Amino acid sequence: MFIYTARTGDTLDTVAQAFGVSAATLQTLNETPGTTLTPGVNLMVPGAPSTLIHHTVGAGETLTTIARKYKVPVIAVAGANGLEVTDYLEIGQILFVPAPIATKYTAEVNGYMIPSGTSGDSEILQESEPMTFATIFSYHVKQDGSLVAMQDQQALSSMTALGVAPLLCVTNFDGSNFNSDLAHTILAAASLRQKVIAAAKATMANKGFKGVNIDFEHMHPTDRPLYNAFIRELQEAMHQDGYSVSIAMGPKTSDDPSAAWMGAFDYKTLGSLVDFVMLMTYEWGWVGGPPMAPMNYLRTKGVL
Repeated sequence: MFIYTARTGDTLDTVAQAFGVSAATLQTLNETPGTTLTPGVNLMVPGAPSTLIHHTVGAGETLTTIARKYKVPVIAVAGANGLEVTDYLEIGQILFVPAPIATKYTAEVNGYMIPSGTSGDSEILQESEPMTFATIFSYHVKQDGSLVAMQDQQALSSMTALGVAPLLCVTNFDGSNFNSDLAHTILAAASLRQKVIAAAKATMANKGFKGVNIDFEHMHPTDRPLYNAFIRELQEAMHQDGYSVSIAMGPKTSDDPSAAWMGAFDYKTLGSLVDFVMLMTYEWGWVGGPPMAPMNYLRTKGVL
């Protein structure tokens, strides 16, 4: 499967011809209303499973010779780099090439769900399978360490029937925002941390959850050691009863403990405590910008 970004003058017919597929296939796959394409729209194009790899341009190389080397359409290489197929390349230039994947791996998939408490929850889950986990979003923590309950029984019943493991998500969302001070209140008091853990465990046992997912966001950077302590206590309590422990974390490329809301996430320590993490890589984008990376699921192996 390739992703192609339409350019001025492109139509379904011209794109289909370039990739050697039919326009009807493209139209069905992308649910386009007609054959005219808006520049900038992304199209899914059938092809062998592939992944983007780096290629450093050598002497005499062109988009065509590089495409032949990796056995992919030249338009796929050009499209992955925002180039025209006729553009010249410079020696040392770095390209992204959608190279075929030789080995397939088993994937674990998680999806977050805001339940409505209606039959619509079942329909959404059936349309979204297969999934490994589905996370109920979210049980808001309150100032006293209790949790705001969710109308999630319909969703949980459907998850059981589909063989999807339900996860309970606990957040510092106050109904309007992820509340930094609310998170601090909970994290700074050992008694409140234990109350949250006990409330989560009781809810999980009562409703059939298989694990807990913590999504505390916009925490004060100075709460970093307190958050580590909370996750350590949570892990000890949950693993005793065979529950999985996961967290959602903001994405970063380096560790700056003082950075605004990312600084509270101590990747190395947290990675050694939890079973898997969800990295919110969409945070690198913004709502008015182009599509960005989705949330990435990562099973930890001791460290991150």
